[in-house]
Amino acid sequence: MRVFIAIYLIALCCYFKTRTSDNKKARAVNKYIMATMYLIFAIVVFFKRYEFASYQTLLMAALILAWLGDVFLVFDFGRGGDFFLAGNICFVLYEQIVLVDHGFRFNDFAWTYIVAGLMLAVVIYATGRWPDTIKMGKMRWPMIFYLSSIFMHGITGLALLLLLPGTNYAIMGLGSVLFMFSDIDLNLYRYVFNNNKWLVRVNSLTYFVGLLLIALSTAL
Repeated sequence: MRVFIAIYLIALCCYFKTRTSDNKKARAVNKYIMATMYLIFAIVVFFKRYEFASYQTLLMAALILAWLGDVFLVFDFGRGGDFFLAGNICFVLYEQIVLVDHGFRFNDFAWTYIVAGLMLAVVIYATGRWPDTIKMGKMRWPMIFYLSSIFMHGITGLALLLLLPGTNYAIMGLGSVLFMFSDIDLNLYRYVFNNNKWLVRVNSLTYFVGLLLIALSTAL
């Protein structure tokens, strides 16, 4: 596992460079290597430790959809976003099943809907109030729809972090929170602070570390 993590982090450091370069081929190859690494790791652990009929299959579906999102996002932002949207839904369902399976009732994590809803309300207000600053244009409502899924994913991950501390699910929850922050950062880069290379690097760091933590949590 240490070797895997070391190779993954080296590839991530390389991605900080290729992501902000003009070499799209190098960027794509670098990204595909990391995405395939976290997916293969999770698949190997899944077949060693879990049954196909278990709810862990839902997590595998989420990771496969995230991998497809990574593959398509390089050359088709809309199609990549569709895969990530479906992946977020699977992540949310999986994390809620985990909470219920550990004895929590819906009332124990109903606050996640409230927090995610408030975050979405802020986005809807801000994008409508300052369209010249947040330049989403025709992408406003599609992005708001997508953000509803990532907010729910991230805040449900926060619930895992708070309600199941010291477990592998808490590590998964932290990964989900980082995943959410990566998408918030990406939207700031695309629609507010365009061409800011540091925002791109923060997006890469939070996203790929988040997916790494989610994948590693399956083996702990």
